[in-house]
Amino acid sequence: MQVLQTTPYEYLINYRIKKSLELLGKEKTTISQIALEVGFNDVSHFIQSFKKRMSITPKQYQKQLFSHQNNIQDI
Repeated sequence: MQVLQTTPYEYLINYRIKKSLELLGKEKTTISQIALEVGFNDVSHFIQSFKKRMSITPKQYQKQLFSHQNNIQDI
């Protein structure tokens, strides 16, 4: 049996953030919609949790993602 190096709460938050990364790639999805879809009832808690783990906000991540995709399309 393997012991997790995190609390159940932290595991859940990490899982939700991981799922949100997939949804942030959808251009027409808002941060609020993503927060609710992955299980955060409070958007500010989602943003705070995301930034703590990713070192940028969800909106910044989304902008970087689309900027990178646009640069690839320009090639």
